[in-house]
Amino acid sequence: MNKTIFSMALVLLCFTSCKKEKLEMKVDNRTVTEQRANSNVRIINLSGFNQVVANGDSLTNFVVQNPRGSDWYKYPGTSYFPKDGRLSKIWTIPQDIFDVSEKADLHFAGRYYTGNGLNMDLDLQVSNSYDQPTDYYLMPTPYMNGQPEVVRVPRGVTTPSKPDSFKIRIVNLSGAIKNPAYGPTGAQESLTGAMSLAYADGTLVDAKTNNISVSAKASEYVEVPYGTYQFKVLMQDGRQVPAKGNELHEYGLLDPPTSTIPESYSRVTNLPYSPIYTYQPGGVYTILIAPQQFDYISNEIGETVWMYQNSFQVITDMNPPVNQTYYRIQGGNAFDSQKISFKVNGQELAQGIAFGKASDYRNLIHGNATIEAIGESGEVLARAEQLFRPNQNYTLWLYPELQGKAKLLVLNNDLSGTQALPVEDDGTYGHTEKHFFGFNRYLNLSLGNPYITFTANNGQAITTAKTNIQPGLPVLEQPYVGSMMLSNPYEIMSYRSQPNVVPGIWAKDIPVLPSADFIANPDLYLKAGRKLPAHEAGIYTVALIGRSGDGVPAVEKARMIIVKHNK
Repeated sequence: MNKTIFSMALVLLCFTSCKKEKLEMKVDNRTVTEQRANSNVRIINLSGFNQVVANGDSLTNFVVQNPRGSDWYKYPGTSYFPKDGRLSKIWTIPQDIFDVSEKADLHFAGRYYTGNGLNMDLDLQVSNSYDQPTDYYLMPTPYMNGQPEVVRVPRGVTTPSKPDSFKIRIVNLSGAIKNPAYGPTGAQESLTGAMSLAYADGTLVDAKTNNISVSAKASEYVEVPYGTYQFKVLMQDGRQVPAKGNELHEYGLLDPPTSTIPESYSRVTNLPYSPIYTYQPGGVYTILIAPQQFDYISNEIGETVWMYQNSFQVITDMNPPVNQTYYRIQGGNAFDSQKISFKVNGQELAQGIAFGKASDYRNLIHGNATIEAIGESGEVLARAEQLFRPNQNYTLWLYPELQGKAKLLVLNNDLSGTQALPVEDDGTYGHTEKHFFGFNRYLNLSLGNPYITFTANNGQAITTAKTNIQPGLPVLEQPYVGSMMLSNPYEIMSYRSQPNVVPGIWAKDIPVLPSADFIANPDLYLKAGRKLPAHEAGIYTVALIGRSGDGVPAVEKARMIIVKHNK
């Protein structure tokens, strides 16, 4: 009996052990599984090199695929480049590449299926320093003049002095383009010389980032409150330097004479590509200006030819921590013609906001808060309690409810650039992220307009996010309507609708809103001798404010306003 019990115990133990082993199985999905410490040296590969040898040891696969073959995209990974075994555009060199004297001998190569005509080689010795992080820029010298093959630029990695801010600078490595293009619309323009960093409306960011010449190379870092920005780079004459986008094929196209996105081989949108990003607190960023490869449309059937042009891109010098502290907030006056002030927990948020205007943003610490709207005579017009969460963007709208009494509406603005897609129930590929977009949210904050439907030209409906909007009741599910960035000029119209009648009757007393009103500063284009685009990229709220009816003062009559939430 004892032997039987012992045997059964052994069998039970075996089954238990097997079951436990199965439950503890884990899959490591990381691209890089080896533990390698990074050095303070980065390679910024602007030349198209795809292979690298370090100290005589090949780190990449040196595999060349036929671009017309069925497996053109399949490249075997290596220990240092496990994704596809090829040198990337930005490579932080691992510490184990350096010898005891903190030096490494690198050989960069470009190997292409087309053969020796495009093959390139470059030898470079790099040095690692614990005191001074450094970037080595590999320049596309076959296509440009004015820069050596390698440019060494120190990099900053110290955090901002203000915890709710980020640091940013520009590095100007532009140069004259060899063999400039000549397209159907004219000769390629020259974008060389000193350049400045600006906000979306052309306002210069800081004197320290103005007129940075090629000889100076890099500006100082400046601190900017965290938030969502569309930075632009301006020439001394006000022309905008383009960036290169890969969201759509069109964003990699340039019109040679204007460096804007072309509509066809003979027409342009007058719109330069410049991306919208959220720059988080504690982050450090560089805006790099250097030649990049673009295409231009060469004929009426849409064929393209490549060219190089000076352009900019955003590089993260130091990744920010997760923002678990700060949120951004502003106040908007949709109530009446008096100037409104806002307070959050007794702290002044904004003062003297005119009717139809919104304040600048402030960064505050998350948590429960009492919010107040205060009239010109100092009385509290409306008060509310609200939980504000970190890493969010809010607008406090003061508007009149049905009886005309002031009321506060707190709206969370989505500045992420993402849009939901109608896909599988599990959410696979359930959204798309963009960096060059026009997202509009529509609000009805007016008196005398119980249902409003916003339309495009001649009452043409776009989506339900514009339909039968009631006062103070915003659309919360997929509230943003995307605009085609490469569209022709258009208008936004207001219709008085009903739940079963859409779009309804055109509200002739409410002025039509032209798409040109989405351009923050027309002089940014006109003073540089350029034509206006149909609109500009950004995240907007289009709000109907004011009153409809007899005896309404002109200043308080119903009208549509635009509030832009990125800078």
